Parts: sequence; C-alpha cells; structure tokens
Amino acid sequence: MTFRTDSAAPDRDDYDLARLLVWERGFAKYDADPEAELERRVHELFTEDEHRRALAYLAASEQDADRLAAIEAGLGEDTTSDTAWLVGQLRTAWARLDELRDRIDNSGTLIDLHYMAEGIGYVRGSRVQNELKDTVR
Repeated sequence: MTFRTDSAAPDRDDYDLARLLVWERGFAKYDADPEAELERRVHELFTEDEHRRALAYLAASEQDADRLAAIEAGLGEDTTSDTAWLVGQLRTAWARLDELRDRIDNSGTLIDLHYMAEGIGYVRGSRVQNELKDTVR
C-alpha cells in the first residue's frame, strides 16, 4: 500500500498531523484487525513525508532518562550549580507528567476521543501515543 502522492491539506503543521494520527488510531482500534486498519487509514490520509513528520512530533517528547542519568553522573557531588538545579527540575517535571499521563490513560472510555487528540499539545508522549508509534512503524 502506498501513501498519498499529494497532501490533502498542505497547510497542516506537525501538531495537526500528530493529532490526526492519534485520532485515526482511535477509530482503527474498533476494527477486527486494528493494525491493518490503521495502516490503511494512514496511507489514505497522509503523504509519506506527513506521516514521518507526525511520528517525529510524537517521538520528540519522549523522556531521555539515560541521557539525564549521564548528566547527573557527570555532576558528581555538585549540588549547587545551575546544571544540578535544572536536572532536579526536569526530574520533577517528568514525574508530574507521568502522573498526568497515567490519569489520562486510565480514564478509559469516559474520555472523548477528540478531547484526547486535542491533548497532544499539552501532554506529549502519553503512553497512548507511544503505542501509536509502535503500531505504525
């Protein structure tokens, strides 16, 4: 199956493309073969470049815990530098983001799918999005 050759809406930015991708995943999960249905939907709606951009947008928000651990290891006993403070702030932010993701992901069918798709701009990298990236690749 090939992607669209021309964009259906060439003015869409990466945020809009990622929202559409999450939205379509929600519809595909009701099919007998969700992965095949999602692939069919993606190929009908996106050019190859648009699909790549949507996946890149979703992937950009993943937490790189290994890199942060390497930075912390490089700090040693230094707890007063700006870098140490920033690392602490980032750890706190990630913990809060994880809690917010869990609340969204555990909300189940009570949450409107459109509302979830709109939430990408606010809660990047939710576990729902991570499943999406694994499914579409």
